[in-house]
Amino acid sequence: MKHLFLTILLNLSFFLVPIAISGADPVPTPVEAERASGATTTPSQPVANQAANASDADSTADDAANVVKQTPHKTGARPTSMAVTAGPGGLKMLTIHFRWSLFPKASIEVRLVPGPELKGVTVAPIYFSEHLKDTVRDALYTCLDHPSEGGGTHSFTKDKVVYKMIGRRNSLGNQGVHVQAHREDSDVPEANPAAAYLQLDTWAVDKETLSLDLARDEFARSGTLFVWFFRGNEVVWEEQIRWPGYGAK
Repeated sequence: MKHLFLTILLNLSFFLVPIAISGADPVPTPVEAERASGATTTPSQPVANQAANASDADSTADDAANVVKQTPHKTGARPTSMAVTAGPGGLKMLTIHFRWSLFPKASIEVRLVPGPELKGVTVAPIYFSEHLKDTVRDALYTCLDHPSEGGGTHSFTKDKVVYKMIGRRNSLGNQGVHVQAHREDSDVPEANPAAAYLQLDTWAVDKETLSLDLARDEFARSGTLFVWFFRGNEVVWEEQIRWPGYGAK
């Protein structure tokens, strides 16, 4: 009996060992391991704040862009420099140093968001190049062809946005064409004025320098200028610059 009792006891201890092992302390999680080692982690932004910030950015984008679109992939090319310069009669220009002449079917769009400097705000361009075909393209050349008559204009409405193409002699002495855009249901000046500059050779000082006139009426207020360089429908680069405005008249 004594030997039988010892045999049963040994067999019973064999089955109890795995139970004792499975009841050991669990392997610490990565966060617990960092805490145990004294490492610190940067707390993430609260979800509520993320949602609020995302909502604010979306609201700004809606106000500024009218129609929200995803910005196309950018190639990585950047301008050498960009500055606001003074011109004749108090006119202000946006001077951009960039090898624009290497890009076929190039255009530039600018959009003003008035107020203090912005950070982390998404603003969409007007994507005017999508409309530059058929009768609109013909109207572009008509606006370019009559500098002696003070230039021509052409307006059309698309997706509840009114586009006005204006051909006039610019500060470089060339007949240049730019486009103004505003909502169809808006009877007041746009809170976020936008302009597209076409046929960049007419806005060029040379093959690496562009000088864009920013109209006093549309860009009277100070704020942040969002600038996009297009090759056809593709965004090559986008930049921001502080805009001093024209001040009170």
